[in-house]
Amino acid sequence: MKKSRHLWRNTILTLFWFLFTLNAQADNSTLTEKINRLLNGTDKNSNVAVTRHGVLLTPPDKLAPLCADPHLSLSGNQRLTGNRTVVARCGSKKYFLQVRIEAEGSWWVVAKDLTAGHAVSQDDVIKRSGSLANLPSGLVMNMNALQGAVLTRPVRAGQPLTENRLRKRWRINRGEETDVIASGNGFHIITRGKALDNAAINEAVRVRMKSGQLVTGSVTSDGSVRINL
Repeated sequence: MKKSRHLWRNTILTLFWFLFTLNAQADNSTLTEKINRLLNGTDKNSNVAVTRHGVLLTPPDKLAPLCADPHLSLSGNQRLTGNRTVVARCGSKKYFLQVRIEAEGSWWVVAKDLTAGHAVSQDDVIKRSGSLANLPSGLVMNMNALQGAVLTRPVRAGQPLTENRLRKRWRINRGEETDVIASGNGFHIITRGKALDNAAINEAVRVRMKSGQLVTGSVTSDGSVRINL
């Protein structure tokens, strides 16, 4: 009789543990799906195709206090891959979940050695696709970012292009004379001045007028400086 009771108790415990494990796996699967929806809907440029996948690192016993439908948000830096923290809110309580992010996408590498000051064109780059792990941050993934871009430092063939290696092409150079157009209610004045900065289109630039006055305006596509008064 005792042996039968012992066997029955072990069977019940085994069944309970099996059901508990299945329930925990289902909960973790649902949580991971929510995290993946968060990752693929946050920090995402609509012109850049990047697919992220999160691997939940927080152990199941630390997930037990979570509510059924926590509000999730990302914390920390904006890296595409690597370890990140997901904040799970259940009412006034916050839980911090550790996640390893894996990502795949496309980026641009240079096809040949290029020097600083080179104006990048489509012929200078090659598209690569695959895992984004171990690649530098700030990857150029959108061809539009290369339009009118100039290299700030030399790059070797095969190196990925990053945002910190590029700047917009100057439309006005420091020391250059330019038209300064001042507009206001009922008036429009055009005069001349000397630029004190390098500046690209739509960037702010300081201009010293011939009278000695210092003004700041926005660079237009034709190289003039517009001031709204």
